[in-house]
Amino acid sequence: MYKPLDCIALRTVRYSDRNSILTAYTRQGGRLSFLVPAGTGRAAARLRALLMPMGRFECVADLRPGRDIHSMRDVKAVIFPPVADPLRSTIALFIADFLSSLLKEPMSDPLLFDFIDDALVRLSDTRKGMALAGDGLLNFHICFLLRLTRFLGIEPDWPTYLPGGVLDLADGIFRRLPPTHRNFLPPGESEAASRLGRMSFRNLGRYRLTRFERNTILDRILLYYQTHYPSIGEPPSLAILRMMAD
Repeated sequence: MYKPLDCIALRTVRYSDRNSILTAYTRQGGRLSFLVPAGTGRAAARLRALLMPMGRFECVADLRPGRDIHSMRDVKAVIFPPVADPLRSTIALFIADFLSSLLKEPMSDPLLFDFIDDALVRLSDTRKGMALAGDGLLNFHICFLLRLTRFLGIEPDWPTYLPGGVLDLADGIFRRLPPTHRNFLPPGESEAASRLGRMSFRNLGRYRLTRFERNTILDRILLYYQTHYPSIGEPPSLAILRMMAD
């Protein structure tokens, strides 16, 4: 059954000499996999450029029950991946790696798709006066991961913060005393987390962080996700992002 889809490319792996398998997140069907040509011709090269991590495209897919890999046609670019800027492309690759590890089910979630789509627009926009720059761009992946928790139902209960308290990573709440397990942030880091809870795509440039602080925050956020999704591993692009985000 052919069906039009709105898609965001996440990852492409070589399947054979002639084909690759693309993993994409779609508005209509959640995570889906597609067979795409891996040839050396001009058409295949244009398609590969569009289907790089976080490329936004539309297509018509042949979705057949019982199949894990689908075919698609009539691929049309909506937003090209941000490949011209090394930092933007590294952030896009990290987010794509993370989402590929996190989003495993072929289930529709239009609100989540729209959030990712909006974030991609913000990351890719290079118009004068609109483009992210400086601290705003350097903090983008942190803001994305923080805001993503709301759509997954694991957002920390920020209003429960109290001075001297600790953030219980398992329950996502601030406590006056440490829990019986070790999965919590100490008071100083919990206070910093409560401030980060107010970060949004509109104000992320106001947070002035050193590379050490930014990487420490990223470590804690990844720990929070791994607490709620134990199967999440370390994104392959994490080491590159650590070096670029300075």
